[in-house]
Amino acid sequence: MRLFIAIELSDEVRSALAEVQRSLHRWSSMVRWIEPAQLHMTLKFLGEVPEEKAAAISEALARAAGAVATFELSLAECGCFPPRGQVRIVWVGAKDETGRLISLVENIERETEELGFVRENRPFSPHLTVGRVREDASGGKAREAVQAAKITPVSQRISQVTLICSRLSPKGSSYSVVSRARLSAGS
Repeated sequence: MRLFIAIELSDEVRSALAEVQRSLHRWSSMVRWIEPAQLHMTLKFLGEVPEEKAAAISEALARAAGAVATFELSLAECGCFPPRGQVRIVWVGAKDETGRLISLVENIERETEELGFVRENRPFSPHLTVGRVREDASGGKAREAVQAAKITPVSQRISQVTLICSRLSPKGSSYSVVSRARLSAGS
């Protein structure tokens, strides 16, 4: 199983992200936009995992999530990866004023490390990938357009995280939920 841990998005957030994609339609020949139904915020990519390990991962995720109170996640600016040079990824940033998102990610890292998964060595960058660039021949113009894109101010209450199985095919990825873990109800 190819697994990752993510935050699923509300219809309102998906709609705002789709609007960003539409506003950048001029670059559609070089960008493969992620279908709005497929959009999510990845917290930890686990990779190929034996099916029998899924239950232990779900239990670890429940412990990680249960130690963090619910919080609001808001969309922020648009940007590109890498930060300089040819664009490879178009993203929309997200912010959490409480710091709980970072605590949640740290808990997930700790719990999954105990199961043998390698800890991410880069700091967590809260973002939602909305497009992948095939080839950036824009000479910097695509980056400028992305950074100037306007985002509808929208937020979502985060009360759970999801363990997702990803299946790759020539038509793209398809996702199925393995388990969900609720955050603490405390504020």
